[in-house]
Amino acid sequence: MVRVIVVALLLALIPVYAADPTQQILALERQAMDGWLKGDPDPQLSATDSDIIFIHDVIQKRLEGRAAVKELYERYRGTPLFDSYEILNPKVRLAGDAAVLTYQLAQIRGGVTRYWNGTQVYQKKPEGWRVIHTHWSEAKGQ
Repeated sequence: MVRVIVVALLLALIPVYAADPTQQILALERQAMDGWLKGDPDPQLSATDSDIIFIHDVIQKRLEGRAAVKELYERYRGTPLFDSYEILNPKVRLAGDAAVLTYQLAQIRGGVTRYWNGTQVYQKKPEGWRVIHTHWSEAKGQ
């Protein structure tokens, strides 16, 4: 009987959790990072808007549009970017149909940890939350 009640309570909470924009955005970000664990950019690309602006320390220039970002990501397909990761201190700020996610990404590879400061700007579209702006910079002195 207790088991049935617990399951019923958990099922009742699913719509609340799913409707929470902060949790939706964090879930999308974790899906993207889980994809990169396997060298699969598709989860990241599926959340990327067609008009994205993309800035990253590694390429040192701005990319515009999903096609340009996809071209970059395809270079890494099949190559896991890290062995494990941790999303540190995530913060989501909501403003109407936009949300700004900031966090520090700890990438662990071969026992070495690199830290990145990330900002993802999401916009709520009919198909769901989409990344319209990305900015990654290596966290120096970590």
